[in-house]
Amino acid sequence: AGGATKEESKLSRTVMRYWTNFAKYGNPNGEGLVHWPQYDLEEKYLGIELEQKVAEKLKEHRVKFWAQLMKE
Repeated sequence: AGGATKEESKLSRTVMRYWTNFAKYGNPNGEGLVHWPQYDLEEKYLGIELEQKVAEKLKEHRVKFWAQLMKE
């Protein structure tokens, strides 16, 4: 942990738990972890930062033009 803060070390362990769960069970979720939602039409995703949180439509503002154009 050459110079990592406590928060960064905790984040590293959390990400390793998500990947380990995914490799072992085909699902990244597990006890004590923020639920990683399955991506679907609601476009929910897990924001992985020092504190994880579920959000949605990550780049909606970037594709708004194209979505409007396709409706025409």
